[in-house]
Amino acid sequence: MNIYFILLSFLLFNLLDAYKVLVFNPAFGASHSNFLGKISDILIDAGHDVTMLIPISMQSKKHLVGSKKVKKIIKIDQDPRSIELYRESGHEDVLRKQVWKVDLDILKFFDMAANFSKNCGYQCEQVFRQTEILENLRNEKYDLGITESLFICGYPLFDHIGIKTVINADSVLFMDIMKSALGEPAFPSFYPALISPKTDKMTMLERIGNTLQMILPAYFSKMRFEEELKMIKPYYNGTKTWREHLEGVAFNLVNSNRYLDYASPTLPKTVFIGGMQVKTKKNGKVKLDEEWHDLLNQRKQNVLVSFGSNAFSSDMPDEFKNAFLEVFASMPNVTFIWKYEEANATLASHLRNVKLTTWMPQNDLLADPRLTLFVTHGGLGSSTELAYQGKPAIVIPLMADQPRNAHMLTRHGGALQLDKKDLSDADIIRKAIRDVLENKIYQKNAEKLAKILEDQPYSPADVVLKHCDFAVKFGPLDTLQSEGRNLNLFQFYSYDIFVVLCLIILFIVVFIVLIFTVCLRLFRKFFSNKVKKE
Repeated sequence: MNIYFILLSFLLFNLLDAYKVLVFNPAFGASHSNFLGKISDILIDAGHDVTMLIPISMQSKKHLVGSKKVKKIIKIDQDPRSIELYRESGHEDVLRKQVWKVDLDILKFFDMAANFSKNCGYQCEQVFRQTEILENLRNEKYDLGITESLFICGYPLFDHIGIKTVINADSVLFMDIMKSALGEPAFPSFYPALISPKTDKMTMLERIGNTLQMILPAYFSKMRFEEELKMIKPYYNGTKTWREHLEGVAFNLVNSNRYLDYASPTLPKTVFIGGMQVKTKKNGKVKLDEEWHDLLNQRKQNVLVSFGSNAFSSDMPDEFKNAFLEVFASMPNVTFIWKYEEANATLASHLRNVKLTTWMPQNDLLADPRLTLFVTHGGLGSSTELAYQGKPAIVIPLMADQPRNAHMLTRHGGALQLDKKDLSDADIIRKAIRDVLENKIYQKNAEKLAKILEDQPYSPADVVLKHCDFAVKFGPLDTLQSEGRNLNLFQFYSYDIFVVLCLIILFIVVFIVLIFTVCLRLFRKFFSNKVKKE
């Protein structure tokens, strides 16, 4: 009887302690959906009630949810105007196929940014048009809203339906626009921008480039946010600006890890949770199916080749594919698992040591000691997984934040970086693979990094849960607000003080020069008069 009473009391306590969360998770990209999905899973495992609202941003991504545990899912179809704009622009096709060779020129980038802003505006308006859905959400009286600052739409939505406590959760290392809104220092002199190919050691010209690479993304975010807010004016009953929405968050969760990324100054609102989604052998949740288990047993060395979910290997230029096939053929004692997005492809049917697959359990393969090397594009999800699993890597960045992720990894000594222009040269690829496989320093450094991440003082998953609990209990705290957010650029970096000091010094120098000039004239006059008298 006492046992039943204890169990009943425990269940009742959990129910009373549980809170309701609405996660705004647009179907835009796998990494974004999976990141917010994992946060949802952590909250569900803790007994909380999670609802996921998924506006479909792209038809090719409409299947994305990011979680297998969330049961309450509300999807909102993509706006017809957005569908048509994507079709006409062909930007998705450009990213998938041309990214292998072409670095987007600035005019093309501006054109894509303008169209993307317009699409975001259409889709946000589409969300606010769903009056019945929004009314039902308002009646749920959620305790917490979680969204990502890639879009501003989630913020006015939460405000519109009465959610007072909001957490921002960015699936990238950081967002420049969030740093600006929170008043958090962003030092381009030593901290690489999100899309920077440079490390933290830069020349003057590189620092100029790094500064521009911080300013431009923030400008495009501002342009996007303003378009979204403009489109929902007839429906949104609030008056907040995009900056007021962002600065009012309880916490800013970022997909970065202090022991992996470059050191940077941050504020208390910024919380590092990079790695919270990685399953390792330590927590006992990694297990391969028989197919993959048998494949890894065939040879002593196994190499995984994957370029993520946006750039398909099947869309590679033929000279790139042929270079990889030549490398695979020259190393028959190594098994190569190649993520190739064409079902039943016969491209490598003549090579017994090559396994083509449209999907593989990447994290579980990386966790297996029989996998010896990972050839990757350097997406943040893949970079974090290989770091946690202690796998040496060859990183071949293609676009966006991947170059930064690449040098973030290589500085730890467990990875080697190649340029995508090298993908047509089989000799360069083969040499890189052999270097990493044969030089054990890569393996040693990769394992050291994994040990550091394993033994870090706080588990990222626990950090997520504790900060969500804290936010629900206390709401957004004004005492965590930095006054830096209200300062202009000259005030924030004390340029105004520097200017005043320069003016004071200039005044003193001018004053000294004037005094010296007057004294010199008096001396000359005195000396001249004395000569005349004599």
